Amino acid sequence: MRTSLGVTGGRRRVSAVLAAVVVALGITACSGGGDEKGSITYAGFGGTYQDAVKATLFDPYSKDSGVKVLYDSSGSDVAKLVQMSKSNSMSVDLIDAEDSSLAQFMAAGVLQPIDTKNLTGFADPSAVTEYSVPWYTFSRNLFWNKDKVPGGLQSWADLFDTKRIPGKRGMVGLPWGIIEGALIADGVKPSQLYPLDLDRAFAKLNTIRGDTIFFKSNGDLQNAISQGEITLGYGNLARIKSIAKSGAVPLDYTWKGAVLSVQQLVIPKGAQHEQDAYKAIEYSLKPEVQKAIMDKLGYTPSLKSVVDGLDAKARADLPGTQETASDETFRIDVNWWAKNGADVLKRWQDWQNA
Repeated sequence: MRTSLGVTGGRRRVSAVLAAVVVALGITACSGGGDEKGSITYAGFGGTYQDAVKATLFDPYSKDSGVKVLYDSSGSDVAKLVQMSKSNSMSVDLIDAEDSSLAQFMAAGVLQPIDTKNLTGFADPSAVTEYSVPWYTFSRNLFWNKDKVPGGLQSWADLFDTKRIPGKRGMVGLPWGIIEGALIADGVKPSQLYPLDLDRAFAKLNTIRGDTIFFKSNGDLQNAISQGEITLGYGNLARIKSIAKSGAVPLDYTWKGAVLSVQQLVIPKGAQHEQDAYKAIEYSLKPEVQKAIMDKLGYTPSLKSVVDGLDAKARADLPGTQETASDETFRIDVNWWAKNGADVLKRWQDWQNA
């Protein structure tokens, strides 16, 4: 079934997405107002992120539609979700997927197509695919402890310069973005990244291997930074800001070399409540919902009208805006990773285990 969505009011690789990165399944109910007309199960990431998504999107969606929303924290476990679809045992209706996850879902052929020809008003129309609808952009940024790296970082080359900038590096142990960053540090321009030169990238990664800890999850990296175990690195900006705000360590970050990721909402094949899931996607594109998620999480709305309505100060600290662009800013190529991701991941795991 193909359903057309309309956007009213105008207008993110696998992040912890491997068989080795398993997120425990937890389902809780969200009560919605009005007469209950059914339910959908949303696969997300749990924690404070789920709280924000619930408050900004699903609580008002349930109130207006009467559809109950159940929460499943397996959004990061692509291998599990792919297997569920292929075995006709899909238990979720709507999946929150960043670019790298989307690439894997597309490669596996487990997504329900969406007729996107009537979608309009996006700040970046190229982010819309046959199988997904973008609802915000987030970033991963270079960061550092200001007490230990007083000059900060200005490029990916700085992150790889262990002689001039000593200290333990920290990153989540997944290749998406890091492979590209290594190539940029070695002199490749973002516009010339693909197809990725893997031999060159891994040779560059070897130069920081002894100075870098690759963590299993964003949470593990966040904890290590907060405890002062990590001096500099590359990580999710929302978590970096959270650490800085807490005062645990004097943390700072740069927009130079930021890796942009578009967060997409997708419907898996075998979903039991497709129509309500489509309606939830449509609801996510309401300007007030887009603005609310930005206020909660600091992510950039996908609708051009909402972005254009922000003042320059707000845009100066949001991913994907003209104000935060740099000559090293890039977004991963979803199509390339969809075709090559499995092979790269195996090589990455072999490299980490060597």
